[in-house]
Amino acid sequence: MEKPIVHGFFRSVLSYPKNNALWINNCYYSYEQFSQIVISIYKNIPTDKIYERIGIYSNDDVYTYAGILAINLYGAAYVPLNNKFPIARNKSIAKQCELKLILSSVDDENLKEISKETNIVIIGDTSAALNKSQEISKEIDSFHKTQQPVSYILFTSGSTGEPKGVPVSHSNINHFFDFFLKNYAFNQNDKFLQVYELTFDVSVFSFFMPMLVGACSYVVPNDEIKFIKIVRLLKEQEITVVSMVPGILHYIEKYLNEIQFDKLRYSFFSGDALYHNLAVKWKQSMPNGQIHNFYGPTETTIVCTCYPWNEIQSGKESVNGIVPLGKPFSGLHALIIDENNQAAEKGELCFTGSQVISNYLDLNQDNFFDHRGKRYYKTGDIASYNTMGNLIFHGRTDNQVKISGYRVELGEIEFMIEKITTTKCTVLCTKDEKQMNTLIAFIETKHLNQGDLKRSLSMFLPDYMIPKQFVAIENFPLNLNGKIDKNKLLNLQE
Repeated sequence: MEKPIVHGFFRSVLSYPKNNALWINNCYYSYEQFSQIVISIYKNIPTDKIYERIGIYSNDDVYTYAGILAINLYGAAYVPLNNKFPIARNKSIAKQCELKLILSSVDDENLKEISKETNIVIIGDTSAALNKSQEISKEIDSFHKTQQPVSYILFTSGSTGEPKGVPVSHSNINHFFDFFLKNYAFNQNDKFLQVYELTFDVSVFSFFMPMLVGACSYVVPNDEIKFIKIVRLLKEQEITVVSMVPGILHYIEKYLNEIQFDKLRYSFFSGDALYHNLAVKWKQSMPNGQIHNFYGPTETTIVCTCYPWNEIQSGKESVNGIVPLGKPFSGLHALIIDENNQAAEKGELCFTGSQVISNYLDLNQDNFFDHRGKRYYKTGDIASYNTMGNLIFHGRTDNQVKISGYRVELGEIEFMIEKITTTKCTVLCTKDEKQMNTLIAFIETKHLNQGDLKRSLSMFLPDYMIPKQFVAIENFPLNLNGKIDKNKLLNLQE
């Protein structure tokens, strides 16, 4: 059986006990201190039964992060519950995972609403469990109460309206980290920025990756001015490694001309399309670092393709202004298929290999299929290969719509509007009064001349690709993961 990530954490504890492991709420915790909190929480996990899955109610504090490692040490899969989620969603997650235990650093009233059959253990202000870090050198396997293979379970949106559970195994996540350990020169002096909610899969990288190399994870406070704090922390704490959703660049773009992040070595982007023009501006603010664009759905364990960005070459390879997805990690194979699950030059992107999950929590197999003896996962993304052998993103299968019988990729319209207006745009497809597909363009601006914009678009796009309605939005609403909240946009339009 594959060893849990916590083994790597304790190697760092033994090698770098005095190094900072975590910075949160303006406080540093050394590896020695952090490990003591981890083991203390571990010892507070009830011993009345064996738990295969344990919920962790996410709060912005050291105990939540230590709780994740404690669950990993125990040998169970951790299931993050977001305190910002509606109670109904957390209830659904707890029910699907059949959670019998939830750890929380605060006694939140909402916890009691999640499940009346679940034991809730408050883990804040636990006493230190060890006096000497050397005691950790005892066989870590003796801590494990269960040998179940799943590392964590995250939930994505489901087509039925219920969140869909994605169980990621120790084997999946170990292969993921192997790629980064082999391809990037991380070390104990690095400072990683953790900007994500713990229910978003890239948080696994931003928290665990530094733990494996003796580095420090800096947690950005979750509040109303998060984007400003990202800029401040990058500068003040001299962050060396940052992983972000590309959309964040749009919101901090106005600060980039004034600030240089000289210590920033690596900028990793994933979770959404990276636009070449924004990458150019970001590179100017981090003159000594590298930009890498990653891609991958939760089902392929965080990310599974990589594209090293270069201003000249990437400019040539970008399609509709979007940077390529790159090439699959070692141990993974990409396949592009048509509507009949046959290989095609352009179509739905699929993956097989060491990072692809076996199945969903409910054992649903709808997005999996067999091809030439291998099991593939369908991503729902449209892609093709360019002449350099890099995967190119063309939008979602649900982002490709039919208007008046014509197949339309919304990304192409967005690119043209952004080129004309030089501002952010999202095009959505909705139904008109006759239940026919109609396009609405939301543009982030205070003032908009629809007539001029339509005339300009008519020079580049056929009539059926020009949106019927244009809506000016001063600031796009974002969801918890920093992506544009398209449902809220539609609600604003209504």
